[in-house]
Amino acid sequence: MAIEGISGGFAAQFVDPTRAIEQAQGPERANGPAGQEFGDKLGDAIETVDDRQQLADEALLQLGSGDNASLHGSMVALTEAEIALRTMVSVRDKVVSAYEQIMNMSI
Repeated sequence: MAIEGISGGFAAQFVDPTRAIEQAQGPERANGPAGQEFGDKLGDAIETVDDRQQLADEALLQLGSGDNASLHGSMVALTEAEIALRTMVSVRDKVVSAYEQIMNMSI
C-alpha cells in the first residue's frame, strides 16, 4: 500500500495556507457583486437617508405654512425618515462593533 503526498485540492490549503489569500487579493476582491465598491454603496445609503430627512423637513414646512399639505402625508414622510435614520445608526453600530472585535483579536 503506497501513501501518496498531499497535492492540490482541499488539503493543500493546510500545507500552504497563504495560497488562498494570495489568490483572493487584487482589485476584483474589493468590489461587490455589481462591481460597486463598499464606499460607494455606503455613500449612496447616506444620501438616501439625507434625502428622506429633507423630504420630511419639506413636508413639515408645507404643513406648518398651510400650503395644502395633508397631515397624513407629512406623518408618513416623518416616519420614513425616522426609520431610515434608525436603520443607518443600527448599521453604524454593527460596523463599529465588528471593527472593535477585529482590532481586539490576538494574532
